[in-house]
Amino acid sequence: MAGIPACAAGVPIFRALPAEGMDELGQAMRHRHFARGEMVVAAGAPVAHLVVVAHGRLKQVHVSAAGREQVVRFLGPGAFLGEMALFAPAVHEHDLVAAEETDCCLVPREAIQTLMRHHPDVALRLVEALARRLAEAEELIVDLGLRDVGQRLAAELLRAASAGTKGPDGIRVKMPGPWSELAVRLGTTPESLSRRLRALEEQGLISQAGARVVVIRQPERLRRLAES
Repeated sequence: MAGIPACAAGVPIFRALPAEGMDELGQAMRHRHFARGEMVVAAGAPVAHLVVVAHGRLKQVHVSAAGREQVVRFLGPGAFLGEMALFAPAVHEHDLVAAEETDCCLVPREAIQTLMRHHPDVALRLVEALARRLAEAEELIVDLGLRDVGQRLAAELLRAASAGTKGPDGIRVKMPGPWSELAVRLGTTPESLSRRLRALEEQGLISQAGARVVVIRQPERLRRLAES
């Protein structure tokens, strides 16, 4: 077990694998390092691998015909992409770019399919992960269609709070990326997002405690704002 790549052992869908299955996975993997801003895979390319983040952060980016970028999703350590192609041939719908210095593990599609045949628990966990991702996508669609920027920001902060640290002053949250990237994801501008953050701070709902660090002081009031 000591030789298993950390990125394999850290992915929830692989935790059901016995030692020999993890060894098979490790042998099929290849490791890649990407510098910040480097393209991992371009939109339209066939999905040939399951991409697993070991360290760092990737982002899926949609670029419009006019050149406007929309961040669709961030992937941190343990996150993976390319699972849809495990069931049928597929292409990448968005550019996949390194948001910072990032180490990835690439597992060929055929190797994952073999693992699923030999270890059905992996297939079950993969279906569960797909269901969660679909729910997240539906929630984002609702956010963009029915909520204003302030409500979308409140909802995003609450989602981030689920991985935050509770303390005497509230829930301390480290946001996964720069505010400028969050602004793009929420469909607004950095300036508008900054104004919304200041407004939440003036209302006593949050406080900013450093770069990308927010303390959620009144989560219930923030929840009511997000759902109003």
